[in-house]
Amino acid sequence: MLTIITLCNTFERTAGYYAIISCGAEIYYAESVDTVSKNMPEVKPTVMISVPRLFEKIYNLIVKSVEDGSDTKKKIFNWAVETGHKYASGKRGFVSVQKKIADKLVFDKLKERTGGHVRLFVSGGAALPPEIDDFFKAAGLTILQGYGLTETSPVMAANGEEVTGVVGAVIPGVTVGIMDLTTNEIIAQISGEDYPTNLSCEAGEILCKGPNVMKGYWQNEEATKEMIDEDGWLHTGDVGRFVEGNLKITDRIKHMIVNAGGKNIYPGPIEDMFKTSKWIDQIVIVGEAQNYMAALIVPDFEALAKYAKANGLDYKTDEVLISHQEIKDIFKKEMRAFSKDLASHEKIRVFRLLPQEFTVETGEITPTMKVKRRVVSEKYAAEIASIFKDDDK
Repeated sequence: MLTIITLCNTFERTAGYYAIISCGAEIYYAESVDTVSKNMPEVKPTVMISVPRLFEKIYNLIVKSVEDGSDTKKKIFNWAVETGHKYASGKRGFVSVQKKIADKLVFDKLKERTGGHVRLFVSGGAALPPEIDDFFKAAGLTILQGYGLTETSPVMAANGEEVTGVVGAVIPGVTVGIMDLTTNEIIAQISGEDYPTNLSCEAGEILCKGPNVMKGYWQNEEATKEMIDEDGWLHTGDVGRFVEGNLKITDRIKHMIVNAGGKNIYPGPIEDMFKTSKWIDQIVIVGEAQNYMAALIVPDFEALAKYAKANGLDYKTDEVLISHQEIKDIFKKEMRAFSKDLASHEKIRVFRLLPQEFTVETGEITPTMKVKRRVVSEKYAAEIASIFKDDDK
């Protein structure tokens, strides 16, 4: 087992510490998030528990490597991914032969980077972007997902089957409900014993009942009452829905942006989509009470450095690099390309490039790599204000 999540996180403490010790397995601790790519070949883990951020980084490194290669390399890679998708969907026969060739040409090299022995990845702490989930499935690397809170000890649902875009079925002994955000009525619920089921429903707040739910916050009865209602339902603050019996997460209620027209926008899924770009390392969407959506973007400076070198762009600092109009034009093109699939009120109209990445040390992200939106909004208040004063939409 190779782990990168802090042990003060309940997900890591339970799944990556107690469970692994109970199996009699070995646990290795990565030196840092930045050294994981070096640590995986050293440790050769068979199981790895992580947050989506790691899988995003691996995916983007591969995409950059392919795009920097020849046209032939790109065609082989795209063919291999397409073949992997067919195989993962259950097609066999001649596809099995093609998959062996795809493994030899492309996917075996990826597996070597993970140490060559990984049987199972587990992702938690946030929703895994479907595009990245699909890619790992095509490569033959299983990523199982789970969902829960510290207050639910910490799991409510787990993906025992490889179903893309969901966090899985409700676990035995636990009941999960979906509450309409307008009427506060429970519109659907599933008990873990009821699985499998074909139940689907509209999105709402995810609620939970069961022996996994905490008794309350230590010496804080008021906070406990805010979290657990009189009927015993724990209110997670997350938005989700059931899709054919599986739980799908949308975003946090508190992250919801209401624009000037009263439209509700959940930034999480949109940000996940943009993070599949080889040029984007981190992104935060803003636009509360505004007429359009905008974004603060931390570029992938490694990708930009390669571009600058190949195109003769002179710079001494990252701040100077992102000031080049040619660099800004790259991101304008990315915004247009990704936004074309979004609803009109979700499209990113304006952006600002930031010269420093969000880190745990500087306070913008949590130890599980989740962005602290309030911190980012306060720290970059001037940049956000300038976006919505700018007449150049």
